Amino acid sequence: MQNKLRYLLYMLRIRRVEFRIAEIPILIIPVLLLIHDTSVLKTFTFWEGIFIFFLLFAFGDMINCLADRDLDAVYKPHLSEAVYGLGVGFVRFQVAGTAILALALTAHLSWQLNRWMLLALVAIGLVLGAGYSVKPIQFKGRGLAQVVCLWLIIFVGPMLFISLLVSTVPSPAVLAFAAAFGALQMGIILVNTAEDYPEDLEAQIKTTIVALGLKRGINLAFWLTLVGALSLLVTLGVMFRERSVPPFGYLAMLPAVITCLYVLIDIGRLQRTIVNQSLTAAIQTVKRSAKRVPIWLTVVAWSMVGASYALFTSSQP
Repeated sequence: MQNKLRYLLYMLRIRRVEFRIAEIPILIIPVLLLIHDTSVLKTFTFWEGIFIFFLLFAFGDMINCLADRDLDAVYKPHLSEAVYGLGVGFVRFQVAGTAILALALTAHLSWQLNRWMLLALVAIGLVLGAGYSVKPIQFKGRGLAQVVCLWLIIFVGPMLFISLLVSTVPSPAVLAFAAAFGALQMGIILVNTAEDYPEDLEAQIKTTIVALGLKRGINLAFWLTLVGALSLLVTLGVMFRERSVPPFGYLAMLPAVITCLYVLIDIGRLQRTIVNQSLTAAIQTVKRSAKRVPIWLTVVAWSMVGASYALFTSSQP
């Protein structure tokens, strides 16, 4: 029994289930932005798509754990232990099986809905998800390509996929929202990447932060956050106006404005603090700030869910 529980724990670890709470807003937001009633939520195809959505994130997490198993032995030993505890061959089998299952289910879903772009999106997502972690491509070690790849596979691609579950054609509004939301969140994620700067430098992994240097990398994080936040709030404002939301309804955007300002002020303060610090001191400052990354990601994402819900309710009779 103890061995079975340990294996179950290892299975959950390599799927990084702790990230699911952060992935839920990526799923909810495009649905709320597009639907006018809840009928689509009662269909089998919608829930089949939701299952595929989480399969794809599990695929990315597992292949990342597999590719980084030796590096993680030093810095994230619980992940390395899970891979070797299950067996490298068995983890490879799970990665391949997950990819095949995702493609098979998406082929069925595309046939049911006659939306073959869904299958193309999943195929591209699997290639990019593998390419992010696996050599010789390893986008995470190719400088700025790391940011672009993550922006596509975590935010833009999944939100486009979900939007096509409830809409026959891609929505320009959702694409604009996804692009801005992804830029904002990638700015925050870069601070988390910066926390690993000395380890990635030692391991010769050319992440965006390693390629730019710590201080320039934090500058990029700030500007991505700023541009993403402004673009996101403008996009929301346009959507509120198009839905003819009454003036008091715009108060639903207030939490989104406040959380964007909160994150911008924090990252801006970090940017200014490390300017005149030595590299050693700057690394420690970044590591302290990176502890707030989960909070930043969560409050931004769920405030956007709140604004999206306000848009959904505004379209109700």
